[in-house]
Amino acid sequence: MAKKNPSSLSVVLITLNEEKNIPRCLGSLAPLRKIFPNLEILVGDSHSQDRTASLARSFGAKVIVRPWEGYAKQKNDLIALAKGDWVLSIDADEELTPALVQEMERMMRVAPPEVEGFLLKRKAFFLGKWIKHCGWWPDSQLRLVRRGKGSFTLTPVHEGMVVRGGVLELEEPMNHYTYDSIQQYLKKLNRYSDLSLLKIKPKKIKLWPFYLVLSPWITFFRMFVAKWGFLDGWHGFVVCALSAYHDFCKYAKLWEKEVLKRNP
Repeated sequence: MAKKNPSSLSVVLITLNEEKNIPRCLGSLAPLRKIFPNLEILVGDSHSQDRTASLARSFGAKVIVRPWEGYAKQKNDLIALAKGDWVLSIDADEELTPALVQEMERMMRVAPPEVEGFLLKRKAFFLGKWIKHCGWWPDSQLRLVRRGKGSFTLTPVHEGMVVRGGVLELEEPMNHYTYDSIQQYLKKLNRYSDLSLLKIKPKKIKLWPFYLVLSPWITFFRMFVAKWGFLDGWHGFVVCALSAYHDFCKYAKLWEKEVLKRNP
């Protein structure tokens, strides 16, 4: 029996000042070119001030420079431009592995018509260490979908992809290099906590004292104890403590905005 040829593939990602990450990310796509000779790589860049765009072009990507309109909007617009039968959405701080590429090829060949997407597991690294607990593993994300069948939910932060049809999970993970330093975490924390206020529920506004006082402790206990974060050593402790601090900052900003009526 003749071996079925793989479908065509488009890879999409959004960027802003990612010159540190983009070579590793796009370099990991090299094995895909052996499978998909006409591999399409679309990079939506929000006017980076570094070499992100030029580096992406050096890896054969088509760079589309556009103003920032939110995570989900940027990603959905790129997906709409993709021409491949399948679309893979990745982030600049992620990396495919050869084993994952092989599994993708195999599963795309044999996927039944009712399967419209695949979940990809992510190995998250924090300050160079793979965090196996704290609720960070396997962190499965829907990232590979048939063109026209999947899109990202329009939420301000932590947008997720949804698909119309069946979904399977791949076994081989990709690598996710979350934070290289505490400074980087704190910088993102400020932005993410601001965005989280855009989707805050009325119940949390009403019960803000409870969330401000108790939510950070609940978060720490859940991650460090219930999800065995202590098994990740000091890295795990810091991850859990910073996550609790993130909750504190979020609800402190809620108090500032809704109770004190201050908008910095």
